[in-house]
Amino acid sequence: MQATTRLYLHDSSRFNFEATVVAAQIRDGVHWIALDQSAFYPEGGGQPADRGTLNGLPVTDVQAHEDVVWHALGAAGNDQSLAVDTHIHGAVDPIRRLDHMQQHCGQHILSAAFQALCGAATVGFHLGERLVTIDLDMPVLQRNQVQAVEDLANQIVWGNLSVTVRILARDELNGLALRKTPTIAGPVRVVSIDDFDHSACGGTHPAYTGTVGIIAVLRWTRQRSGVRVSFACGARAVHELRRLNQVASEAAEQLSVGLDELPVATKRLLVAQQTLQRQLATAEERLLDDEAERLYAAGEPVGTNRVVQVCFADLSVERLRALAQAIAARPGGIALLGSSGARANLVVACAVESGYEADQLLAHGLTRLAGRGGGNARLAQGGSPQSEHLEAALSTIRQQIQA
Repeated sequence: MQATTRLYLHDSSRFNFEATVVAAQIRDGVHWIALDQSAFYPEGGGQPADRGTLNGLPVTDVQAHEDVVWHALGAAGNDQSLAVDTHIHGAVDPIRRLDHMQQHCGQHILSAAFQALCGAATVGFHLGERLVTIDLDMPVLQRNQVQAVEDLANQIVWGNLSVTVRILARDELNGLALRKTPTIAGPVRVVSIDDFDHSACGGTHPAYTGTVGIIAVLRWTRQRSGVRVSFACGARAVHELRRLNQVASEAAEQLSVGLDELPVATKRLLVAQQTLQRQLATAEERLLDDEAERLYAAGEPVGTNRVVQVCFADLSVERLRALAQAIAARPGGIALLGSSGARANLVVACAVESGYEADQLLAHGLTRLAGRGGGNARLAQGGSPQSEHLEAALSTIRQQIQA
């Protein structure tokens, strides 16, 4: 099949073109056509595909297979309006293309700045719908490093340096300081940002760095053995910074502080919350101990032991377990506790001197419930969907103790 001449390789700002259909296929209900030449960028290299129209029909996807670029027209192109040999007019969405040019060129600049100031190579790149990410081969990244890199990157942008594209033979690469050695065989497309950066790249880029507008680093996180940096360029950066400012302004308004006071106010609020959580935990422990004492006092004496049998309505397993342990911490305490929510939960706890083992007692109750569970001599728990038999299961265990 005839290879597609990729017009964007030499002119990323070309949005309109004429071409001829050389092949047409229907795959999974989608109409795909190949052209003798195309300005549409196919998905690849971390950059999404272009969108636009062919003879007025919307292009929903663009993919490359070997040397052929295929354009998806979806259900709208299932007629014969774009059959083989049809002359077409193609129009690439200029707003989406400009956005991708800003982000991709910004990535080259930012990666080169990280390489120059931190010695960190870019090992991954992804151009998403909102943000762009690069993965750096460095274990940790400090805020002062990010600020220095961001400053250098924007100096390159605002310097409005020329961005040139060349197709070079392998021997012409000698002496050219490529940021990364290309792995492909044959001629290499090199994108150069003045003398600041030279990269082998098949993506779309503007003619001057000034088109990028601005580069804003938004966050960075550890990623496997490296660092993932999220950023945005041009209009995306403006929209993202506007969104972050709105979020911060709303938070500051709710706390009745100025934006500059927000970090201190947030820390103060966090400290207060932690204090309240500790106080709440202490109060809950006291309530739990009081409840355990009340239930223990009302429990049935069996020899030197005291058996507490209670079935609660929809009490959490964690609460059941804590209450059972508090009862078993008292002399001869044996707790047989259940919760009859959507699922039956059963907890058994035995004091050391009681002479009983919780896991063995639990087994008798689970037999009645047809449930599953386990534990040890001091604490055991189980469950079953048969909530209606929970009271009977607790009584079965109690009978074993009385026997």
